[in-house]
Amino acid sequence: MLEERELSVRALVPGMYVSRLDRPWEETPFPLQGVMVGSSEDVEQLARYCRNVVVDLPRSEPRIARRLQLLEREDEELELPAVGAAPPMFSPRDIEAARESMDSLSQRATHLLDMIHDGHGLSNAVVEAAIAPVIASVAQNPDAMLWLQVLRRHSDYQYGHAMNCCVLAVAFGRGLSLPEADLHALAVGGMLMNIGMVDVPRDLPDSPEVLDAPAHARIRDHVRAGLALFDASDVANAGARAMLQYHHERHDGSGYPTGARGSEIPLFGRIAGIVDTYDAMTSERPWRPAVSRAAALQELYRQRDHWFQSELVEEFVKCLGVYPVGTLVELNTGEVAVVMMQNPVRRLRPRVMVLTDASKALRSTFMALDLDRHGSGNPKPGVVAPDPVHIVRSLPPDSHGLDPRELFL
Repeated sequence: MLEERELSVRALVPGMYVSRLDRPWEETPFPLQGVMVGSSEDVEQLARYCRNVVVDLPRSEPRIARRLQLLEREDEELELPAVGAAPPMFSPRDIEAARESMDSLSQRATHLLDMIHDGHGLSNAVVEAAIAPVIASVAQNPDAMLWLQVLRRHSDYQYGHAMNCCVLAVAFGRGLSLPEADLHALAVGGMLMNIGMVDVPRDLPDSPEVLDAPAHARIRDHVRAGLALFDASDVANAGARAMLQYHHERHDGSGYPTGARGSEIPLFGRIAGIVDTYDAMTSERPWRPAVSRAAALQELYRQRDHWFQSELVEEFVKCLGVYPVGTLVELNTGEVAVVMMQNPVRRLRPRVMVLTDASKALRSTFMALDLDRHGSGNPKPGVVAPDPVHIVRSLPPDSHGLDPRELFL
């Protein structure tokens, strides 16, 4: 779980520790170190100055930790859906559009990288043909596109990484409300930012052994090589070029090749670094297994203002959700589910597909479940309400032998 929650002031309850406001502390009568909400009067006083605040989970009282994790209001009423009323996940139109986009991207990205491997250079026409359907499909339904991305198998990491980074960069840009021209640049840069790896012997990045200093230097040189390929092509896009140049730089200056830090790294370079790192962490490599998408987000969050700018990491988490599409999760019922769609308002209550029963045995029929709607209902006076169905934790990929690619294709 993340350590902070952004809430409306009216959602505060006693025991929550407010660590940040939507205005400078100096403009309020509150202490700079934060405010422990002790009563409704504290809430009213905060409401005079702010509309939204950030609540620090570890510093809040343990008795409300679970409510903080679920982003629940004390007075919230949760509606129990009728039997058989499980919400649809994706429309056939959205899935078909996403499938066609992924097929086109796969074919054209493979063709493009094969051309570069064979020494034919980089073609803007092939790049443009590959990214156009991706941008349109992400605009239509980003969750459907991300779901198809989860189901794709890639025998070659570099090809799969190029496709994944293209989709993730566009989805992130859309989440940031960037204009169409910027989404175009993100798609180009996402697909091309590692093209310099064509100059690196394939046995180096895929080696399960610990690499020596010369091997590391050879891999790091892919940034220079990629820029050389890009500059020699007819692809004229400054934003995409920044992604190639800066995707391994880090906010604290610990990256390469130049050790650029903070605002020295342009926005497109910062986005590229987050997307590149996230996809690398969630991909299986010869020397380590893939981590879950939720665990990768948690690591990015822990490294905010070290690896990447804090505000941008938080926006990436908002874009993908605390439990990104494709994440295996365990419910408080003991069942295992896979996240299918995000809830734009309540990120800890996505739509899931329940795959197993409480004993972790595969269900004969999968069950769609909207966690935002599946709650305790309105119990009668004196009757203890059942615990709303919620996510207890994310699970590593392939937990309990479950692989969405096997189950849904």
